[in-house]
Amino acid sequence: MRTSPKRTPPILIVAFILLSITSRCHRQTTPSEFRIGAVLALTDRGATYGNRARMGMELAVTELNAQPDFKSHPIILKIEDSRSSAKDALSAFQKLADLDHVPVVIGFVLSDEVLTCAPVANQRKIVLLTTAAGSDKIKDAGDYIFRNRESGSLQADVIARACVEQLGIREVGILHSTSANGVSYKDGFKAAAQRLGVKIVGTVEYNEGKNDYHAEIERMRATNPKAVYLAGLDHEMGLILKQSRQVGFAPQYLASAGGVSQKLIELAGQGAEGLVCATAPFDIQSTDSRVWQFVSAYKAKFNEDPDWIAANSYDAVVMLANIFQKYGTAPDQIKAALYATKKFPGIGGTTTFDSDGEVSKPLLLVQVVNSLFQPFPHKTN
Repeated sequence: MRTSPKRTPPILIVAFILLSITSRCHRQTTPSEFRIGAVLALTDRGATYGNRARMGMELAVTELNAQPDFKSHPIILKIEDSRSSAKDALSAFQKLADLDHVPVVIGFVLSDEVLTCAPVANQRKIVLLTTAAGSDKIKDAGDYIFRNRESGSLQADVIARACVEQLGIREVGILHSTSANGVSYKDGFKAAAQRLGVKIVGTVEYNEGKNDYHAEIERMRATNPKAVYLAGLDHEMGLILKQSRQVGFAPQYLASAGGVSQKLIELAGQGAEGLVCATAPFDIQSTDSRVWQFVSAYKAKFNEDPDWIAANSYDAVVMLANIFQKYGTAPDQIKAALYATKKFPGIGGTTTFDSDGEVSKPLLLVQVVNSLFQPFPHKTN
């Protein structure tokens, strides 16, 4: 539970009455446009994830602005590039607040960015909604901070169970980045694995932004693990898998959600084969008509398949658009409406925010087979 800043206990009946009142007032003074800010890693190490988020958001804006309800009051998306830097993310956030006067900022695919901007968001009373960051510390980041993806500890728990129950492995090493994301996943996996009786034979950390990870791989090999859990971003994990194969080190590799990336497969080549990851509940092969329509529209617009980050980012824009229309555009109205959101039927999974601004969604397991992410365990014909 968040302890700072202090929040009055939620009473949903009262909240909905207040929201209804503010909604009526809002309709009398509807702004000429609805503004949403976005801080995204469009360049450098987080670019794969940031650009998927951008495309999901842009698709949602295009579809919403084509509807009669938004033609006279369009959604305006103001996007700033964080350059995959927490410092630049903060500058971008402040620009959106000071110059663009947005009541809510979404995106923030990297945990370091969220945790750096959260104190300012709370102080300025601007809603921050991350669609991808996994650090468990985000749960306690403040009253104006929300996340519509599951935390890293939930992801780590699922992959730890797969290691024991489906792979039968109980001697595991951890190779993680020093970023907030990597450390959070490392801590979550270690705790979950130890609860399940797994022996952590060694833990090795690495810095992001390098091209050579042979030293870290050799340190990991020296611990003689049966499996290795990787925690970080796709670029570094892809290089580690490639270089591990080159030196003949071939444990069963597991990875955090950042591993579910075509870029990782391209970098790792055959080194990616057999990699097992836990991922969000978005299923590109779903028969749900809403998901099918989203996938079709996304592919038609961007000529590639969407992923769970694109789906979550699409959902974030749609949720906010609904809130603007029903409850208002002031940050406190948005905040109250997000806390009151229950069972929103999102493309990225059913979304209910708890009292910490967190969600809990069922997770999927995937494995790289023939250079494709397939359901795990993979069944051959």
